[in-house]
Formats: sequence, C-alpha cells, structure tokens
Amino acid sequence: MGFAWIFGIGPGDRRFWWVAAIMLLVQFSISALNEWADADLDRRAGRQRPIPLGLVSPGAALRVAVACAVGAFLLCVLADLGTVGLLLVGVGTACGWAYDLWLKASPLSVVPFAIAFPLMPFWIGLLAGRPLSSLLLLFLGGSPLAAAIHLADAIPDRDRDRAAGLKTLAVTLGKPGADMAAVGLLLVGTVIAINVIIRRGQTGIAALSLVSGAAAALLVSLRWRGRPSSLLLGKWAVIALATAAAVPLVVSASGR
Repeated sequence: MGFAWIFGIGPGDRRFWWVAAIMLLVQFSISALNEWADADLDRRAGRQRPIPLGLVSPGAALRVAVACAVGAFLLCVLADLGTVGLLLVGVGTACGWAYDLWLKASPLSVVPFAIAFPLMPFWIGLLAGRPLSSLLLLFLGGSPLAAAIHLADAIPDRDRDRAAGLKTLAVTLGKPGADMAAVGLLLVGTVIAINVIIRRGQTGIAALSLVSGAAAALLVSLRWRGRPSSLLLGKWAVIALATAAAVPLVVSASGR
C-alpha cells in the first residue's frame, strides 16, 4: 500500500481500504490458481506444497481462485471505482492467470510481469486523479525494471527448469544471455528514471538512480566470476536496485 500513500491516498481515505482489499483478493486468486496449475508438477518434484500434502484439494484451490477474482471485481463496483478501474483490475488479474496457466514455462513468462507491475501504481494513480500523461512513464520505466526482476528471480532456477523441460525466458536466453539481459533491462529502467527526474530538477533523487546504475555494473562483474553464490547475490541485487530505481518513477508520477 506504499503506492497509495505516495499518491496521497492514506488510511483516512476510504479508497485506501478498498484498494487494499481488492489487491489482496487479486493476489489470493493468482496464488490459488498457481497452486492448482502446478499441483502435478509439485507432486512429481516432491515439493512441500498444500495440494501435494493433501492440505487443500485441487477443486478447492480452483474455487478459491475464481471466488477471489469475482470478489475483487464486485468490490470495484461497490467502491464505485469506475469502468476504467474495473477494467484495470481485470487486466492485472488476467496477467496473473495467463502466467499461471500458459506463460510460466515459456519464453513469454516475462510479459505478465512487464505489464502487471507498473499497472499497479498506474491504477492507483488514476484513482488519485493524476493525469494520464504522467502515469504513462510508469510503463516506460517500470516495464523494463519488472522484466529485470523476473529474470533475476528465474536465473538461480535456470538449470533445474531446463532439466524439467521448461522453456522459461531465462532458460531460452541461457548463460550469460539471461544474466546480461537482466542487467541491461535494469540499466534501461534506471536511465529512464534518471532522465525523468533530472527534467524535474530533482537531482538528489537522480543520484540514487545513478548509484543503482553503478551497482548494476558491479553486478555484471560478480556474475562473470561464475561463483554459485553470485547467483543469489545477483538476484537480490537486481531486485533491490530495480526497486530503488522504481521509487523515483512513482514519486514523479504522483506529482510530489
């Protein structure tokens, strides 16, 4: 809910709680569908997940996924968030479902992340009455940052996914292709954030993004060393740096 606060929608505003409830239901829906879609794979791999452990039946997981999605849409109507607000919640939910059902094991696995991650602050910005022109920058800079996070998260599992016959983007790009792509996307998003902020005259925030870019260059050298520990280090470094670069974008879009 940090995005809502940045856009001036605080706990004293009823929209804050509507947004929190809707986002929670959407996340539950996507997570429950993921459990249902991966049940057989988790069982074969011996993963300690709710369905293979017998804690939840596949049918129950599917019903929860559908019920939570319907609940999120109903809350949009009850909260009077408008047709556009309802549509954007539908797009975000569809991204998560598409990833769970079809795209997770394909080179297109990055697409839902590139859309859904910047869509969240975009949606909140519209609810807060911000101009569309300023919010579009969230996609321009946020999509490459989201793609970088997705790749960084998938790279440590690349060998295991390849052995399981999965063709994720990290598997398709291989090594060092996926590693370089993650860093490249991080740099693209950071450069866009820097450009936006410098144009606003906020050089202090721009310095934060510059540090992110410099750290990304360090990340490249860490990955090239080929040490196993560098995979996890690189994953969390990209996630942290992408988050740092995204903050100025959201602040800029909020008009603060």
